Amino acid sequence: MPRKFFKRISPDPKKLSQYQSLGWLNSLMHDSQLWGFKRSSVAKGCAIGIFCCMIPMPLQMLLAAAIALIWRANIPLSVALVWISNPLTMPPMLYANYKLGAWILQTPSYQLDFEWSKSWLLDQLHMLWKPLYTGSFTSGFVLAVIAFFTVQFLWSWKVKRNWLKRKR
Repeated sequence: MPRKFFKRISPDPKKLSQYQSLGWLNSLMHDSQLWGFKRSSVAKGCAIGIFCCMIPMPLQMLLAAAIALIWRANIPLSVALVWISNPLTMPPMLYANYKLGAWILQTPSYQLDFEWSKSWLLDQLHMLWKPLYTGSFTSGFVLAVIAFFTVQFLWSWKVKRNWLKRKR
């Protein structure tokens, strides 16, 4: 896996510990699972980041960092992958998640005349939230599992390939 690339772009835990506002994290800064790039922590970080990016909520990055702390996953990677859901990708993701949730719950998907207003959104939210969050959690879980096992497989494949190269 591109370990050198990830190390280069991730923040240095020693530099982060110098900030007074992050002083409460000093005990966690030396945990290699949270900041290092080992197969298990990277796979868990990818799964967490992809799961959190599928959930429509504010502060997805904080949720990803908190789950990564609890599960001892790579924090920079889990937070970075949340940005898969950005202003360009969010509308199709929300639509697909809504359609999936409506299919799972076997409810009719509503044809909505969309308006860019807060009042319209609040009026329609009571019809949308169950299918939207059902689809979001389902797709987030499925994609997280796929990401976890894909990273595990690719990492071990790359290590085996490197060993075979060295052997030759």
